[in-house]
Amino acid sequence: MTYSINISAESVAWYGAIVATLAVIVSIYNIWKDRGHIKITYQKGMRLINAAPPWSEDKDYFSVHIINKGRRPVAIGNVGIRYISGDTFLLSGSLDNQSERILTEEKPHTTILTDQSMIDFTKIYCILVYDQTGREYIKYLSYNLIVKKWLGFFKKK
Repeated sequence: MTYSINISAESVAWYGAIVATLAVIVSIYNIWKDRGHIKITYQKGMRLINAAPPWSEDKDYFSVHIINKGRRPVAIGNVGIRYISGDTFLLSGSLDNQSERILTEEKPHTTILTDQSMIDFTKIYCILVYDQTGREYIKYLSYNLIVKKWLGFFKKK
């Protein structure tokens, strides 16, 4: 018995096209993953146990967690909140220890705490995180506030 295998030029072309497409997809994924990718989460009403100065066990704190999901290090600068009115305020906790806020693969997260007594949570539009190169990362807090802001934008004109 003799077997013969015939490979046509068309099947080789299809194979090459499929392999090239997969290679491009993998390359695009690696390029996308190779940058700093920030995830922002938050919690209000946080209390501290065994608090040392300048923190207090009697106060509620607003906590912003910043996580670097990418491979590149990101140096976090300031963190703030923006109200629906457009007013922007820096969180005082983001002004401390900025040299320690470099997020890498080994240390991918940091937490910002600030006293929440002066924050009106019903009016917060988004949380803003600025890295030290000036790039802005935004976490929108409420879909309803986004719609209100969008509708307010059209009413002003």
